[in-house]
Amino acid sequence: MKKAMGLTCSFILTSTLLLPNLANASAPKQILFSGGSLHKPGIYKMNEDTTAVTRITDGVSVDASPDGKKLAFIKNDSLYISDIDGKHQVRLTKSRFPVYDSSPRWSPDGKKIVFSRSDGNIYSIDKNGKNLTNLTNTDETVINSEPDWSPDGSKIVFHSNRNGNSHIFVMNADGSSVKQLTGNKQSSEYSAHFSPDGRKILYGRSIKADSDIYIMNADGKNPRNLTKDIQEAAASPLWSDDGKKIVFTLNEPRITDHGYLLIMNADGSGKATIKLPINFVNPYDWNQLETTQSASKQSSGIKATINYLSDFLFD
Repeated sequence: MKKAMGLTCSFILTSTLLLPNLANASAPKQILFSGGSLHKPGIYKMNEDTTAVTRITDGVSVDASPDGKKLAFIKNDSLYISDIDGKHQVRLTKSRFPVYDSSPRWSPDGKKIVFSRSDGNIYSIDKNGKNLTNLTNTDETVINSEPDWSPDGSKIVFHSNRNGNSHIFVMNADGSSVKQLTGNKQSSEYSAHFSPDGRKILYGRSIKADSDIYIMNADGKNPRNLTKDIQEAAASPLWSDDGKKIVFTLNEPRITDHGYLLIMNADGSGKATIKLPINFVNPYDWNQLETTQSASKQSSGIKATINYLSDFLFD
């Protein structure tokens, strides 16, 4: 039996695997991630071989913009954006604990950011900080979280407990036409992401002590377990840019000094492990940083996104 994901870690960590831009083959491969202690979490970059770790700025829950030039992240409970190197930071929201923001996601056109708030609702905001909009408008007993965009920007997928356990829902980008896609009374679903072609949805699913990665059609039909051959708890899945690969986290049943990412084919085959020099890995964005001015505007390497089930501070 798999061990369910625990909420007792002392680190919050997000991760971005950066592949070199095809237009600039000499650009170094890097990983962008956020993590560290609860008292001073930060956003970092390091080489793919896990050397040369550099702190970019304070913050958590980071997402790179579609063109690889900007970051969206949470700092001091609020949503910020900055240049990819952490400079020229702009605060877009004015949340203060006990109200705080989480799970920011850039829209495919780079004009908006959707995010969760501790009041249980999902919001969108223009990248200039204007037009803050509550998309879910549910009461405080309901939690809507982990929003992510469809490839064409017309839909937002998220998880919500509005009908019992946490299940996957989809709505129009303006918050209308909410539709429930999963609904097993014994399970909870989270971390949902459209495939790059918009035809599939990848998500995490927990049933009692088991935690696995599932895939289903975009209409919620034909769910399939991709990690039933793994004993540890699998969670936080995300797509490669071409939809051929999936990366996810592995929660070992013991505390170690390392975190692990696993990569597999979209059908669940060909699993391979990446060991990182920091524990409790929760990837948010698998993307390409722009490292030179000659790099192409649109990332040509592998790109995908993830929001971890719990963006809350752990004890």
